[in-house]
Amino acid sequence: MKPTLTEYLVCPTCQKFFTIKITKKSKEEIIEGYLICANKHKFKITDGIPRFVTDLTKDFVKTEDAFSSKWKIYHKSYHEKKWFEFQRNWFLERFQWKTLDNFNKFLLTKHYILDAGTGLGNSANFLSTNKQALVFAIDASESVNFAYKKYGSAANIHFLQADLRQLPFKKNFFDYVYSDQVLHHTKNTETSFKYLTKFLKKAGHISIYVYNKKAPIREFADDYIRSKTTKMSVSDCVEFSKDMTILGKSLSGLNKKITIPRDIKLLNIKAGTYDVQRFIYWHFLKCFWAEDGDFERSVGVNFDWYYPKFAYRHTPDEVQKWYRDAKLKITSFKEIESGISVTGIKH
Repeated sequence: MKPTLTEYLVCPTCQKFFTIKITKKSKEEIIEGYLICANKHKFKITDGIPRFVTDLTKDFVKTEDAFSSKWKIYHKSYHEKKWFEFQRNWFLERFQWKTLDNFNKFLLTKHYILDAGTGLGNSANFLSTNKQALVFAIDASESVNFAYKKYGSAANIHFLQADLRQLPFKKNFFDYVYSDQVLHHTKNTETSFKYLTKFLKKAGHISIYVYNKKAPIREFADDYIRSKTTKMSVSDCVEFSKDMTILGKSLSGLNKKITIPRDIKLLNIKAGTYDVQRFIYWHFLKCFWAEDGDFERSVGVNFDWYYPKFAYRHTPDEVQKWYRDAKLKITSFKEIESGISVTGIKH
């Protein structure tokens, strides 16, 4: 942990500033110690990372354990250059930046950035191109350990283990809040989003991506299968996720197309020509297979869906209403099969 971080942190319980007790340092970095507020709330610093997660409820712990397990198993695959570039390019496309230059120009106007759900830290890295800005990258899972090891030396990135529903910052602090593929894994997507907006300055922006509600048979299958898989052990769910990956790979290997001549409205199937694997994937069963043939990453994507306790899906109307209710003007909105990507500005 960088010593300057204490300038920006407050107790997530009572909003008081911290004093710091250091028990181990390495050069200027604080490796072990405690953050203690005026009301004596105490939080550990271990392995260079402040730890603020206090929620011990069963379903929250189950969800965060899911991601901790995923990143322990698959962090090497997700830190590879090809995955980092795919993730960044997919972000630019979904949020309609079009080019990296456009997004980097936007970041030049931002001084304090919250990466709410950083995972392995790849997002924190591409949010940090403006070296005059500070990126505060949080995650409730142990993924933050791998993020810190990979990117912790960056002068303008601070990693914290924190719950995005209980943040250690003052309200109205951030110029930009980014929460991509995260909010739907919290206890309540809508209230989590509204909580994040309280930390946004006036004229600040917030970008989110949440799962889109799928075709009805896919939704039915998801609910049924997840009622079983969320109760599995990590190893059993990994094996199941491998089965789904092999199924997706086998379907993709057919290299066949199917043409639906007209809409089937009841099943939310639109007329058109589809690859067989993608047709089944979007309308009937989650069996992800990466187009680049990365087996481990494909298993990780399937596990990411089948193991976490929380994995909510939403409609475009719902998401637009969240922005209106929070008095945010939508500046970018894109719906794709998998999810809904939105950026808005605070009035």
